[in-house]
Amino acid sequence: MQALTLTGNELGRLSEVFFKCISTKTVDALSMLLGEPVRCSVGKIRLYDFAELDELTPAFADSEDMSAVYLRQSGDIQVGVLYYMPKKEGKRFAARLLGKKRFGAFTKLEQSSLSETGNILSGSFFGALAKEQNCKTNADVPGFAVDTFKSLLEFQAVEIGITSQSLIACSAEFHSESDLKLRMLIILDPANAKKLLVKC
Repeated sequence: MQALTLTGNELGRLSEVFFKCISTKTVDALSMLLGEPVRCSVGKIRLYDFAELDELTPAFADSEDMSAVYLRQSGDIQVGVLYYMPKKEGKRFAARLLGKKRFGAFTKLEQSSLSETGNILSGSFFGALAKEQNCKTNADVPGFAVDTFKSLLEFQAVEIGITSQSLIACSAEFHSESDLKLRMLIILDPANAKKLLVKC
């Protein structure tokens, strides 16, 4: 059986869709949560075989644990979204959300605040995606974890791409005025990417 793939043109169209949804809705949602301006950069979209997943690990994430929130959308399409930042940055981010000046070990409230942030940001992204591509999606309950980026990615990659043994991935970085940083990774398999593009 031949592996399903996407052309450069299809990847380009998908990248445009993701960029529009992130830059218009997700940035605004994060800015509202933090109460300050947020800028965003969206990386290139690419098809990865499972053997190439290590290439998705950013240099800064290779040597320290990440604070991460993961959500999966089902319905017309299945897409996974991972929000992550270094553990220390996650504590600072949670403290900001809760109006605290100091931060220590993660409390349940801080974990909950990060999970809810992921939920709100995903809601803005998938709401924009549904409107843009006329597709319906349903969100799973967000999960929070502190682990290596590789472990976080592998668990989600298997869940999304087990059938195709490949993933399409697109990353985005958000930077707030007070230098808080949050990264977003969107993953889906080629079959769901093609279904999404048919909505265009």
